[in-house]
Amino acid sequence: MSIRYEIRSASLIGFEQEVTRLGGDLAALLAEVGLSQAQLRDADYLLGSHQVIQLLANAAERLACPDLGMRVAGHQGIEMLGLLGTLLCAEPDLHAAFAAAQRYMALHNKAEHWRLHQQGGRVYVRRIEHFYGAEQAQQYREMAVAACARLAREICGGGDMRPQRVEFSHSPLASEKTYRQHFGCEVLFNQEHDCLVYADGVMARPVKPLSFKAQTRIDSYLRELLASLHDSLELQVRTLITQTLGLHQHSLEHIAQLLGLHPRTLQRRLLAEGLRFKPLVLEVKMQLASWHLHASAMDLTRLADALGYNDLAAFSRAFKNYHGVAPSQWREQHRAKAAITAI
Repeated sequence: MSIRYEIRSASLIGFEQEVTRLGGDLAALLAEVGLSQAQLRDADYLLGSHQVIQLLANAAERLACPDLGMRVAGHQGIEMLGLLGTLLCAEPDLHAAFAAAQRYMALHNKAEHWRLHQQGGRVYVRRIEHFYGAEQAQQYREMAVAACARLAREICGGGDMRPQRVEFSHSPLASEKTYRQHFGCEVLFNQEHDCLVYADGVMARPVKPLSFKAQTRIDSYLRELLASLHDSLELQVRTLITQTLGLHQHSLEHIAQLLGLHPRTLQRRLLAEGLRFKPLVLEVKMQLASWHLHASAMDLTRLADALGYNDLAAFSRAFKNYHGVAPSQWREQHRAKAAITAI
């Protein structure tokens, strides 16, 4: 049985706008790869990597737009990353943010990861796919690299924050001028890896904290997520809690505000469904904690912060009260089980 590598639909933010601008038939393009417009617009819907690859390749060919992937990336900001974005913005500088992306990419995209390598006064940010030999993946690769470069500029708040060089492992799809327009630097092809190359000193640039405007964009993005969840208050609340934990903005007041409700109204509606807000928050936190402890190597201090706890001690107490064991012990037990299963 082949492995299905999944990517959040948010990775295609901008695709609908570009197809519309180019006069394409969005519904028909999506149907060809087994997707609907509702799935595309649900930022947390998990797409198969093969679907994303084929969708971009088909659209680029049908619309005669060789730089479609890079154009799509031009629409993508920090809000598309969800929880991963909040983790990156909590880092002190760009190097630490790239390192965090390297560790936690699975929060956004399970089909790839990024690796940092410093050499000769430069930092090489290499993109590594978890699937191999996929045909027609050039548009997807160009979108991913362009999105990474754009996000680096956004989290540092600098329009001059550009790589020294971009490298692709495939042959060019568009003109050299087109690539320079997108990246603002030299672009090489037929290289060993897909890679962004930065001057070492650039990595020390401080990460710009989330501004009010950026937070407003994220709030707007979260509201849009609710469109497909309108029939379930519980699902809406769970989604908003998950998305706001890393910002420590998962209070009853803020969640109610995102829903356009008074806090007391939200409490009453939850009670009508046999639910209470605080236990719901705790359940979401513990589900996320269990997943990360099982599937990632995220250190406990960072995990505590990502889950909205003020410190590791508070997280450890909550986890032990809920699961009966400390988080470190839970991780060891499940790793041991996984090792036995793998034998």
